[in-house]
Amino acid sequence: MAVESHRGLRLEVTSRPMSGRLVPGRPPRKIGRYLLGLPAATLVLLLVTPMLRTLVWAFREDGSWTLRHLVGVLADGATQRALLHTLAWVGIAAGLVVVSFLLALASLRFERWGTAFMGVLVLPFGISALTSGAAFRLLYDPTPERGTVSALAALVGESPVWLGPGLIWFVLVSAFAWTWLGFAVSLFRAGLRAIPEDVERVGQAHGASWFQLLRIRIRLVLPVGALILLTLVVAAARLFDLILIVTPGPMRQEVDTAAVHWWRLTVQSPEPGRPAALAVVLFCLLGCCALLLSHAIGRRRRMPRTPRPWWRERRSGHVRWWHVLLGVGVAAMWVFPVLVLVTTALQTPEDAGARGWWTVGQSGLSLASFRQIIDGGLLNSLWSTLVVALGATSLLVVIALLATPALSLRVPDWAGRLVVAVLTMLAVAPVQMYAIPLRDAFTSLGVVGSRLPLIVVHVAAGLPLAVLILRAALLSSHRLSSHRPALDDVLLGQTGPLTALRRLWDRAGAALVAVAVMEFVQVWNDFIVSLFISGPGSSPLTIVLWGEARQFATSAGTIAASAVLAALVPVVVLLLVWRRWMVPGLTGGLLR
Repeated sequence: MAVESHRGLRLEVTSRPMSGRLVPGRPPRKIGRYLLGLPAATLVLLLVTPMLRTLVWAFREDGSWTLRHLVGVLADGATQRALLHTLAWVGIAAGLVVVSFLLALASLRFERWGTAFMGVLVLPFGISALTSGAAFRLLYDPTPERGTVSALAALVGESPVWLGPGLIWFVLVSAFAWTWLGFAVSLFRAGLRAIPEDVERVGQAHGASWFQLLRIRIRLVLPVGALILLTLVVAAARLFDLILIVTPGPMRQEVDTAAVHWWRLTVQSPEPGRPAALAVVLFCLLGCCALLLSHAIGRRRRMPRTPRPWWRERRSGHVRWWHVLLGVGVAAMWVFPVLVLVTTALQTPEDAGARGWWTVGQSGLSLASFRQIIDGGLLNSLWSTLVVALGATSLLVVIALLATPALSLRVPDWAGRLVVAVLTMLAVAPVQMYAIPLRDAFTSLGVVGSRLPLIVVHVAAGLPLAVLILRAALLSSHRLSSHRPALDDVLLGQTGPLTALRRLWDRAGAALVAVAVMEFVQVWNDFIVSLFISGPGSSPLTIVLWGEARQFATSAGTIAASAVLAALVPVVVLLLVWRRWMVPGLTGGLLR
């Protein structure tokens, strides 16, 4: 067969006879793609059912519906103080977002050095709240012989009691900011770098002031800012383990939050009604914040380019010496708590409990603290934590991949918005809404103490966020296509599973890696789920660390050694994939 173009170009296609019989075909059935989402739907149901049980406990008593539990909780003075403290933490999280945005703006002025030090700033994000709390409690120990800040304050006068009334808030806020600031600054940098240069050039050509250009930048990074704000607000409202390890027992009433007060109510109250009512109040607070911010998160922008290694970044101008000095100072400040943990762990337990990290001690540097915790069974806890984290991560990735075809089906806009709203509410749901009913259910089934309940709960809790991230990445990549058939036909169509996986990886590979790493780090560092669900057969590292921290003054060496080992794996994993996969994966669905 010959084909000739209008310019005289002649193409000849040589054909050959067809062989074999014709195979009848038919369009793929949509029902099969829905069935692939059944495991995800089952896990969502596993999460929703105990939440409904908590609602029943909160509003039902003696066979009738009542508001007595809710009114009693809200009228209690201790509960009111805890809720006010929670709202204060929400305000602190919002202020930290503003500071992070300003720091991201400033870091763009010296691109190469700012990028180089981002790995140091992100490092605390992979550390559990118990580990960061242990580091800051060592830093602010009220005894000048052991506490770094107390020793420095004693050089110029009398050292205040940093873990006492008033100042304990400063210590807690410092630990919270140390954990989350690098995460927020890194995502803001990705959003700012995704802004086309022509936008600012046009604004400058029209005589726009610095404030007007700032407003343009804020509007363009609004989706990323809303995501960061929602993440920090949820983390602040759920604050639990950081308060338990940093705050001495007599001071916990002063910094009590809703999450900590709920835990106290579960221990003190003989009936589940009052703790359930407080859990519902906390869930309503987080749900309202999530719904308010979900609209801003849904506004997508152009996807940032895949970041190059920091040593290949183009210079944004002459690097001044004070830029380097400032970057080195910030990096040293962020590494310092880790240095305190490591040096304390390298002392004998006796020296670590009697002297500060800066003194060599009577026995010099030693591995005695590590040997003591290893002899105490830490390796078993390390293995249990690794099994639970890898099991939960693998199961989550498989279920999310199976649910992808169902997520990509064409649905009306109102249905899509409803699904996103429900998933957002489930993603921010506090553990307090489902921990107690699930513990009772696992106890009745006789599986408490094994690793399986922990894996199932972690997968069910992490699935809504994973679905939201993958869905945003898929829809955003599909909008960039020049020809856009239905997304479900693009992913599957008349193809096999391997081709579908390759297409999914091409469109949402970074998001998939981000989901997997976030789940692994979250499960590894989890404390509150393990506190209520685990048993003697599945004691994770955080439970061991919490047990050591109950006698903090006499166990500083073993606490530091446990914290170092607990932080090693998630920090290494996070730093290996943060810049190449995590940042594009978390922001790709927002900046396209």
